[in-house]
Amino acid sequence: MKKAIVFKLCSLLIGALFLSISFAQNSPQWGLPEGVKARLGKGSINEIQFSPDGTRLAVASSIGIWLYNTATQQEIALLAGQTYVNSVAFSPDGRTVASGSGRPVQLWNAETGEHKRTLDGHNKSVRIVAFSPDGITIASGSSDSTIRLWNAETGENLQTLEGHTNTVNSVAFSPNGHIIASASGDNTIRLWNTETGEHRRTFSGHTNAVSSVTFSPDGHTIASASGGGGWNGTIRLWDANTGKPLRTITGHKFGVNSVVFSPNGR
Repeated sequence: MKKAIVFKLCSLLIGALFLSISFAQNSPQWGLPEGVKARLGKGSINEIQFSPDGTRLAVASSIGIWLYNTATQQEIALLAGQTYVNSVAFSPDGRTVASGSGRPVQLWNAETGEHKRTLDGHNKSVRIVAFSPDGITIASGSSDSTIRLWNAETGENLQTLEGHTNTVNSVAFSPNGHIIASASGDNTIRLWNTETGEHRRTFSGHTNAVSSVTFSPDGHTIASASGGGGWNGTIRLWDANTGKPLRTITGHKFGVNSVVFSPNGR
């Protein structure tokens, strides 16, 4: 009986190893252009995002979007068709992935990898994409200095928000979805009404390009990050309702590329 159990376990382990090797051998052939035999490497990484349920990881890379199973750490799919993807975002229900690369925003089925829709309208490269909390709206920021709002289901361009004078590096919806914050290379953060597109307020204080912006979980505080190259990076906290600066956090020796709040907002 013991020998039978050991033999069974060995068979399972060998089978799992064989599947792992087969998977590793097959993934370099995914999504290749005609005539190309294999892919070497997985491209440089520009952004990573967990799915809402934490079971998958989307990696925006220079060759497409890699989807990973977080339990097995194995690749699920390569969403090929875009090169040098700058940003990825899961819809709140986890069924759709939005990506920003060249001028259009692309939507993908997060389970099958099938391309769903192209949202075309920006004049330059899309730097950032984000879903609204209800999943109905997508916001995209671009090197053309604009933010566009899209209907996630139909692809209709709902609003084009203009006012920044440099690349829009980051966009974030407030927790209730009524406000969008945008961060730009013009050293400012702007707030917009998502329903009307009205510009609500401009936060000024950073002395370098603002790379990232986010709302606290309760929506009362905004955090922004700045700096780059040889400049010391700073993080600033703002009152989201009044625009009043609350605190400047220093210590980084170089630019700060991203900021995020802990789930409890502390």
